[in-house]
Amino acid sequence: MSERPQRFQRFLIPIGGGEKRSIDSDIFRMMVELAGGPRARIVVVPTASEAPDERAQDYRALFSDFEPKTIETVHIGERPDAASPGLLRIVREATLFMFGGGDQLRLSSLIGGTPLHTALLERYRKGGCVVAGTSAGAAVLPEAMIFQNNRFRVFRKGGIEMTKGLGLIGDTIFDTHFVQRSRISRLVHAVATNPALLGLGIEEDTGLLIENERKATVLGTGTVIVVDGRSIEINHIGYAENRDPFALTNVVYSVLTPGVVFDLQSRRVIDPGPTGPVKSIVPEDLPRPERASPDV
Repeated sequence: MSERPQRFQRFLIPIGGGEKRSIDSDIFRMMVELAGGPRARIVVVPTASEAPDERAQDYRALFSDFEPKTIETVHIGERPDAASPGLLRIVREATLFMFGGGDQLRLSSLIGGTPLHTALLERYRKGGCVVAGTSAGAAVLPEAMIFQNNRFRVFRKGGIEMTKGLGLIGDTIFDTHFVQRSRISRLVHAVATNPALLGLGIEEDTGLLIENERKATVLGTGTVIVVDGRSIEINHIGYAENRDPFALTNVVYSVLTPGVVFDLQSRRVIDPGPTGPVKSIVPEDLPRPERASPDV
């Protein structure tokens, strides 16, 4: 296994939704530990939810079990709220941001381009900070995000809608509830629009610990599906008419399990995790049997 991460790095923790919300959760224990444990200053952002007060209470109750230094709730109902001086002070002092689930377009449209967004990026880039999100709260973290399925057949051009997320990590796109909602087609579609994007489909009760936008370790109980389009050869999405199928070849597809460590820049596994195979023992030079002479 890889060495334990140091606290003064930058950490992103996207979660696939449906997470176990208890003090026994590996995902939340790692999250709070990296944020400082008893010194953690936690900010819960329930803005994506249709019931933000209820969602905030859920996460406040969960994080209270870890006995952090502070827990604050920041809910943005209108864009002008994201410029409050008191709010910006809270952001600058925080060591953990938790974005709840719901609709990611609420987060991007209400926070994107505001003083709160600027302060969040500055705090994250400074280091010693964890930014986590579940479901919609995970989808909004990268520079690009999917925000809607259009209601027609999969693997058809125009089947999804995309926009700009909060931009904490580039050339990456997160999709959530991935296995449970069979979202492989929409992630492939997203990667086809620009194969520079690395697609990461995260199963429920599963997360990724991403250090300095480079090293990603799978946490939780499920899988992370990687869709890598760098080797694509045929890509007809730019020529197909809307709602028509498009040809796409040589997409690389990988399945990562808990403990596996993946390098997001080189796009390869750098640690196979605890269930990796044992080292093979193969003699360097096996004797070859004599071939029988053919009968005359």
